[in-house]
Amino acid sequence: MTTDAHPKFHFSPRPNRAGEIRWRPWGDDAFREAHETGKPVLLSLSAVWCHWCHVMDETSYSDEGVISYINEHYVPVRVDNDQRPDVNARYNMGGWPTTAFLTPDGEVLAGSTYVPPDQMKELLPKVNVYYRSNRDEVAQKVAEARLRRAAALGEQSSGEVTSAIFDAVLQNVVSSHDPVFGGFGEAPKFPPTEAIDLLLYAHRCNGDPDLLHMARKTLESMGNGEVFDQEWGGFFRYATRRDWSEPHYEKMLEDNANLLRDLLSLYRISGAEAHKQLATRTIDYLDWKLRDNERYFYGSQDADEQFYKLSRDARERADEPYIDRTCYTSWNAVAISAYLEASWTLDRPDLRDTALKSLDFLWTRLHDPESGSMYRYLSAESGAKPQVPGLLGDQAYMARALLDAAEVSGAPEYIERALGLARLLVHRFMSRREGRPAGFFDVWDEAPEQGRLRDRQQSVQENAVCAEVFIRLGHLLRNDEDLAIAKGTLEASVSAYPHLGYFAAGYARQVDAFLNPPPEINIVGSADAAAALHQAALRLEKPSRSVQLLDPRRDAERLAALSLPPKPAPAAYVCAGTVCSAPVTAPDQLAAAVEQMQNASRPSKR
Repeated sequence: MTTDAHPKFHFSPRPNRAGEIRWRPWGDDAFREAHETGKPVLLSLSAVWCHWCHVMDETSYSDEGVISYINEHYVPVRVDNDQRPDVNARYNMGGWPTTAFLTPDGEVLAGSTYVPPDQMKELLPKVNVYYRSNRDEVAQKVAEARLRRAAALGEQSSGEVTSAIFDAVLQNVVSSHDPVFGGFGEAPKFPPTEAIDLLLYAHRCNGDPDLLHMARKTLESMGNGEVFDQEWGGFFRYATRRDWSEPHYEKMLEDNANLLRDLLSLYRISGAEAHKQLATRTIDYLDWKLRDNERYFYGSQDADEQFYKLSRDARERADEPYIDRTCYTSWNAVAISAYLEASWTLDRPDLRDTALKSLDFLWTRLHDPESGSMYRYLSAESGAKPQVPGLLGDQAYMARALLDAAEVSGAPEYIERALGLARLLVHRFMSRREGRPAGFFDVWDEAPEQGRLRDRQQSVQENAVCAEVFIRLGHLLRNDEDLAIAKGTLEASVSAYPHLGYFAAGYARQVDAFLNPPPEINIVGSADAAAALHQAALRLEKPSRSVQLLDPRRDAERLAALSLPPKPAPAAYVCAGTVCSAPVTAPDQLAAAVEQMQNASRPSKR
């Protein structure tokens, strides 16, 4: 994978000496040096927004004895979690910072999270002496660990996708709900975006008011609590207390984008002005602080407890927390999808234009035409080149955003781009069992790198997004092969999802969407002539519905493939598989046509 020759390491914004440690980037050179010198590797996993990472920079990594010992006896490697989620997935020891001691082969000797200076000064020589004095024992343990990981990967099996999966995960969400303060589980409380989404999805499917109440309670408690910035808008990363108070103050693009989508869904159900305002304030913060007006969304804004306790006026006179202006592909894709949804939910075409501009920037600057892959990130520095291709999440979320853009804009090139990424997923990421699709690995099939990166993993959450992409493509293009890939992807997670509890909510939603195909609305006509029908289709309160705008002058081949006539136009056809309704020409008749087609095509299975 491509890495910067001399990456810019980010340290605490407050005074520190962490830069005096001779950090290396993750890559072949660092591990080759460890082999040649016989030194163990000290891996520091950090994030630009992470409070305790900053504390460790200011304390342990600023201690004279720690600095000198690391430089003499270790090969220190520093990795930014946001830039290398693949490294983080394999080496995180329970949070950030992660402090991991590795062999020159990249296997773990010991590890922890934040290590205070006195403890660090004891730990560094202890690990070093142990490694140098017990190399044969270490080598044996490393070999045994690799065999165990290989055996665990070999034991993964597929299972049948049934409605019981959806029911079980939904019950996990319900049983974990906090009836007093909303959210799920005990403190600390993180934004439970996929669990909220599943509650709203299930409510729209079965009308259960209790599910709506849980989602509403959670979002309102968060919006009225300390975890939402009442002065500037936007959600902080998480709260340390059950009542959403005493937050950790970093603001993440991904979290705010996902919460925005939840708020938009809630507003479409409730029609409450308070829900609209909370969504709008989230957008306002993202526009103001986490977006380059002409190009893309920024990654995060740093934590600063004292700053965020100031009034709005006082903040204007203070130095604001650092903003990471890096462009991360998957996070931008999530934000783009949220803005596209907001554009038709809030009747704000400006948000559609913003989203499409950012989407085109990603495709132009972070897509590699030669390999077909999206890169992970692009630094804000002038002349920077995109870095790290071949991570699953970047391909999957980008493909989903492209499909969202095709629905909202009607432009067919977005479908073609999504198809290109889908084919990349099949050829470079897909796992097969007995010759059949069995989900996707988190990294592509490049030659393995160091240590645990040799072991390709399958994330249930990212595979759920892949399943969504192939379900949507299968219905849009009536392609049974894409639906078979979606089926195999969902089957591959059947043995894994029970261990995730309510964190399997995104997977459960796609299981239901696969078993209960949503309505497909194909609109025939030019964008201008069909605008009213197009908007009515987008606003249908049918979860996972697909919308496709087909211009007879441009899309004659696709119309023929779907067996749809070019006239009358504009007209909408509600389809279930190969069966379509009579043409609907009045926007206010579209919802009734959808109900009629769904009732005729299948009984409810929920």
